[in-house]
Amino acid sequence: MSHHLDYPTDETLDITDAYCFAGACGDDDPRTVIGINTSPLKGEPWNSKGYYELKIDTDGDLVEDITFRATFPIGPDGTQHVQVEMLTGDAATDRSASGTIITPPNAPAGEVVECRHGIKLFAGQRTDPFVNFVPYPIATTTALKDGTFPDFAAAGPPSDFFAGTTVRSYVLEVPVEITGSDQFNFWATTAYYDTGHNTWVQVQRAAEPNMTTFFDFANGTAHVDYNGSVPTDDLVGRPAHPATDPASGIWGQVRDNIAAVVQAGNTFGKHPHHFPTARAYGAWAADALLPNVIRFTPGTAADWNPWHGLQNGKGLSEDIGSNIIKMIVNEDFSSGLKPVPLLDYFPYVSPPPTS
Repeated sequence: MSHHLDYPTDETLDITDAYCFAGACGDDDPRTVIGINTSPLKGEPWNSKGYYELKIDTDGDLVEDITFRATFPIGPDGTQHVQVEMLTGDAATDRSASGTIITPPNAPAGEVVECRHGIKLFAGQRTDPFVNFVPYPIATTTALKDGTFPDFAAAGPPSDFFAGTTVRSYVLEVPVEITGSDQFNFWATTAYYDTGHNTWVQVQRAAEPNMTTFFDFANGTAHVDYNGSVPTDDLVGRPAHPATDPASGIWGQVRDNIAAVVQAGNTFGKHPHHFPTARAYGAWAADALLPNVIRFTPGTAADWNPWHGLQNGKGLSEDIGSNIIKMIVNEDFSSGLKPVPLLDYFPYVSPPPTS
């Protein structure tokens, strides 16, 4: 679970998860899968007036160099189609800019579509591939908010709250000629056009799991708007001496929220990540989690588990809810939940339940 139900105003624009991993192809032709799931629990159709954006930074400056912008127009007969524009350079950062349309005309939603440049597309209703026992993240968010230590034993026994639920998946499989062969940064956003102010408004930003659900909710109304921010905002406020000095912004909130949790649990000095103070551990965790992007090297195996030093992509079968909780509490933790069945071919996410 990454972002379920953190934008209740319009859950069709709620990114539940973002993911990035190697496609099923040969070593001599690596292809990368990037995607998002939206519309938690029921997989409602997309907002026909919204933008659904997959963003790639190829040069490490945390500014997107490529944006794949999906829109979902509705035809005269009421059928919802999918259109994807590829924007590059300065246009990739500009929601008022136009790009190259890579989809064929009236591309059908719910089917695999062959696009320009050898890109594959799927945009349709799917089974939610991620598993989570919701009381665990609720306990973690409460601990972050109150500066306490979560009691996971009292919340169990665990079961998958997302079993049998559906999402809307927007998935691309992109050849290495587009991404390059070096490590890149990936994140995803959704936006809508505010007619009253004549501007596009970003409502979600997703990459690593639970960052907004943990830290937005933990800080209530007095917080930086994570969902409305961009990756270059993530390190603003990081002081010269991060383990000791006052901090601000997104980085400061992440450090100080985590520091309060490990102080309450007296876990900041525990192995393998032992630090002399809770703030020092919080600084290490904030540096590991921020900037909030998914780093990935094409053609390699995806695994996101930063408490164990692994940050390369984010797959569909990882226990990512547990992996982010480890970072909060500085203890090894597992929900014990098993991954749901997946496809071994594009689009990899499984069809929705038949009943």
